[in-house]
Amino acid sequence: MFDGGMESQGEGLLRIGLFSRLTAISVRMLRYYQEQGVLEPAAIDPFTGHRFYSPAQLMDAHWITRLRDAGLPVTEIGEVMANRGEPERLHAIMSTHGERLSDERARLDSMNAAFERISTYLQESTMDINVHQRHMPAMTVAALRRILPSYNAEGELWQEIGPLMGQSGAPMPSDGSGIGGATFLDPDYRESDVDVEVWMQVTEPFTPVAPLECREIPGREIVVATLLGGYEGMPEVAGAIGAHIAGHGLQTGPMFNIYRVGPAQDPNPAAWVTDVCFPIEGE
Repeated sequence: MFDGGMESQGEGLLRIGLFSRLTAISVRMLRYYQEQGVLEPAAIDPFTGHRFYSPAQLMDAHWITRLRDAGLPVTEIGEVMANRGEPERLHAIMSTHGERLSDERARLDSMNAAFERISTYLQESTMDINVHQRHMPAMTVAALRRILPSYNAEGELWQEIGPLMGQSGAPMPSDGSGIGGATFLDPDYRESDVDVEVWMQVTEPFTPVAPLECREIPGREIVVATLLGGYEGMPEVAGAIGAHIAGHGLQTGPMFNIYRVGPAQDPNPAAWVTDVCFPIEGE
């Protein structure tokens, strides 16, 4: 137990205030680290409750601030401090946090890119959206359908369909007039596990190599609007199409896009041309 004389620093200990100044850790945080078992005081006066730290704990505190600044949660800081003599355990903790930082960096990069795109779009968008109805003729297509983890994974299907069409001997229009697109078969928007089919127009039926399919699509009436440029303009086009559908009391089927000019033809989003379509049902 401490007696009244222990309130001095004569016993080789540092008061919490001085320890806070030397470590650049606030008293509030020092108390929090004590509660979490990360940095316990060397002694606590039982009469006053004042906390004291040993000079040797200064280096511990500096390591804690470095780990904190690197973004480790307090529970993992405690694990690191408790396992400094076990290199394998330390490596596992730090590797896990490194992966977490990489994921967060990718998320922030994606958010920053989206912010830059929308900022540019808000400043420069002069899109004139023409929504209209027209007849889409019957056609034969090579199609590849799968449940994808997200809409962003549509490119996986495009990477697969070309080789499958080659193996199947799918007959493509020699003049390059065939169209291609993607149909989104879920009745609503999904955050994950999305049902998507990509397809390419062919000149005649063929025997497909699984999982590729050859299908006949009958002629049909569609509502269509053309998106010029990158897909950040899709909300405007969708809004215009939605207003047309509601205003004309139409019943429609699954949305599909026709990629007139897409990433495969031109890497510059400003050059992309996408027909956004909804088939009209009951006519």
